[in-house]
Formats: sequence, C-alpha cells, structure tokens
Amino acid sequence: MKGSLVGHDNLIKLFPNFEDDIQENGIDLRVGKIEKIKNDGKIIGCVDDVKYKPSYIELPLINGNHYHLKPQEFYFVTIDRKIHIPDRYTQIYQIRSSFARCGLILLSAVGDNGFNGTLMMGLYNASPLPIFVGKNERIIQAVTFKNDGTATDYDGVYQNDELYEKGTN
Repeated sequence: MKGSLVGHDNLIKLFPNFEDDIQENGIDLRVGKIEKIKNDGKIIGCVDDVKYKPSYIELPLINGNHYHLKPQEFYFVTIDRKIHIPDRYTQIYQIRSSFARCGLILLSAVGDNGFNGTLMMGLYNASPLPIFVGKNERIIQAVTFKNDGTATDYDGVYQNDELYEKGTN
C-alpha cells in the first residue's frame, strides 16, 4: 500500500495549532531559536546505541530581530512550538526555497508517526556569505504523508521533549 500526500484541508484538521502556517501541500515551520554546538571538549555521536549529545549555545539575536549564520558553519534550529504527528502519518522536512537559494542546507530525520515534542534540526550555511534568518521566520516545510498503518508509534528519547519551552537541551 502506498502512502499519500496530505493536502491543505486535512492538514488543518490534523495540525490545528499550525493553521496559520499551513500551505497547499505542507506546513511552514517557524524558527523558535538557533544554536551552535558548544565546544566543551566532550565527545559527541552514537556508539552501540548510546547517544553522546552535545551541549548548545543559543545565538544572540541581532538588533532583536534576526540571527546571523556565518558561512561554512553548522547550526541547530528549534521550531517555535511542539508538534504531534498523529498515528498513521509521517513527515518529511525540506528547507524553504527562499533559504535553499541562499545556500542554507537542512539536515533532518523523518518525523515518525506518534512523535510528540519539539523538532530540532541541523542547518549548514554552504554559502560564502552570511545568511540572515528572521526571528520567528518560516524556515522549514513539513510535508505529511498518510502511511499504511503498520508502523508502530515513535518511542525514542525525544518523545515528549520540551526543548523550546524549557529552554534547555
């Protein structure tokens, strides 16, 4: 059984707290905050399913309204609110075209059905120039698909994560 793309009217029913950011074929996700990995000498990565998570430093807002992403550097973006992906649905994330044309690359995983929490994804400025990202700017498009219903709900370490509300990592 093939999955099907979920369109505007059904997205509003499934994700009512994103109603103002729903487009024809996806949800525009907004910046909550942007951070960098803190260079504190710790090891980071995954070995034998053990996660060594980095510490983060939030970037300051320039003039109170935008972030400045330096060329050839890696960042994290945290979305401005929690999301719940209902059972039988999954999401794929893409950088919005306005930022893709500037050289901003999104690094993300698939949004699994049953996930409930705060989305945090990687950003890389591949441009030779700084990229400015507005506070609360639409930065990512979430495309939602209905799956065949055989997948189990997400039960990973990020379930019910409240990164944005707590302001911690």
